[in-house]
Amino acid sequence: MNKSLRILFIVIASVGVLFLIGTVTINYIIKNKIQNFIDTRLPPNILQSYKNLTVQTFDGSIILNDASVILKNKSDGVKHTFIQVEKLKISNVHYWDYLMDDEIHIESIQLENPKITYYQKLINKTKDTVRSPLVKLYKPVFIDKVEITNGRLAIYESQEKDDDSTLVFAKNLSLEINSIALNNETLSKKLPVKFEDYSASSDSIFVKVSKYENLTMRSFTIEDQNALFENVSLQTKYSRPQLSRIIPFERDHYDLVIKELGIENIDFGFMGETFFAKSSLVNLISPTLDIFRDKLVNDDTSIKPLYSKMLRELPFELTVDSLKLQNANIKYSEKVKAENSGGFIFFSEIDVLAANVSNTYNAPEKTEIKVKANFMEKTPFSADWSFDVQNTQDQFTFMADVGALVADRMNSFTEPNLRVKLEGNTNKTYFSIYGNNTASHIDMKINYSDFKISVLQKDGKSKNKILSAIANIFVSKDSRKKDDYYREGSDEATRDKTKSVFNYLWINVKNGLLKSMTGWQKSD
Repeated sequence: MNKSLRILFIVIASVGVLFLIGTVTINYIIKNKIQNFIDTRLPPNILQSYKNLTVQTFDGSIILNDASVILKNKSDGVKHTFIQVEKLKISNVHYWDYLMDDEIHIESIQLENPKITYYQKLINKTKDTVRSPLVKLYKPVFIDKVEITNGRLAIYESQEKDDDSTLVFAKNLSLEINSIALNNETLSKKLPVKFEDYSASSDSIFVKVSKYENLTMRSFTIEDQNALFENVSLQTKYSRPQLSRIIPFERDHYDLVIKELGIENIDFGFMGETFFAKSSLVNLISPTLDIFRDKLVNDDTSIKPLYSKMLRELPFELTVDSLKLQNANIKYSEKVKAENSGGFIFFSEIDVLAANVSNTYNAPEKTEIKVKANFMEKTPFSADWSFDVQNTQDQFTFMADVGALVADRMNSFTEPNLRVKLEGNTNKTYFSIYGNNTASHIDMKINYSDFKISVLQKDGKSKNKILSAIANIFVSKDSRKKDDYYREGSDEATRDKTKSVFNYLWINVKNGLLKSMTGWQKSD
């Protein structure tokens, strides 16, 4: 080897050794700085540990293995949140930005197999007049992408080891958030981070909705501001007899299953201290709802608000431009007599289109609901319902068109609950209800034929001939009499505010039927 080559080799080797020494030295310095930050800069109520820390300055990566974080109350030191991460990888840290621009820029953070456990009752919820951030940042942080894969989230009411303590559980949770900005200003806000877009997915979701109901779903995905939830189920966790035994007042027993729930163009956040949620369309595909109420349980005498008031008084701003129900089925059962299991009515093939389901619109915009369905299997039913959410009197209009109904189809409800058996046909019924939170007026037109009422004995089987004869004296057998085609009736109704919205509608319909069918008013 000639002298020139030897010199070149020595230079290259020296540079390589210097580079290696420099890399190892820089790795060591940065690793120490990171360790020092973790050990000294985190607040005392955040405990951390990790198995090992690897730093690669060449590609700007930092890797933590088997890391864990525990959050505890500042006041009493009680531990309430536990986070374990199998692998935390921070990739492409831009050291130049750190040195020259006084900011931290990271291309990606990846968390593999994180497990988050949170105990709700253990956290100290004392409110500060000034919101303080969880940690204090000495430089603003910009992250291009955060990825969570195969995560598990468990939220418990307390540390008691029973199923009823579980509030939320999700597994196989994945999340990606892009263009994240963090600084001390954002950390002091209710939503402590700024970001541009996100995507998420999970399966086997469980949520404890209340003391009596649980919600589950098979899976969900969120991407490009659109969400899809599959096989959503909201069910009472007790049987009907069990629920009746443990509730102090009347309460519905629910069995709701939704094949698909889609939400489009999702937007949410805070305007100052007020949370807002927006969507252009919420779409429920093939929901099936079975409701049962035991009327033998003590009445719930609390005030039941109308839907307009419920929307108006939500603790956040809600804007849903359109709400759809496609091919829905609803069955309502009610037990009034102890000697039987109750009666039922049902609507099938329901399609609903609701516009402006919101508390952010102002007059003259109204919430408008259009319904088409089959009542008791074969009777076409359509309704238009509208109200102004901002109207504090809760004024509303409800207009319905009911097709031909064989009266004995109602006997599944009237016989066990009212001990009344119906015969005949209602061929066409129209009614309009104009009301507010206190009182209402109904106009009804009905065409019917061969209508007859049988009042049953206490056993619910044999006919009470005397009461039946008296009832039929007051009910005109047919709407056709002389030149009449429709019988008409108008009446007023006073709302029982301890009853539901649908009880209010039913009182109006009942009054309209009585006025129409007893012949007190007639139309040409």
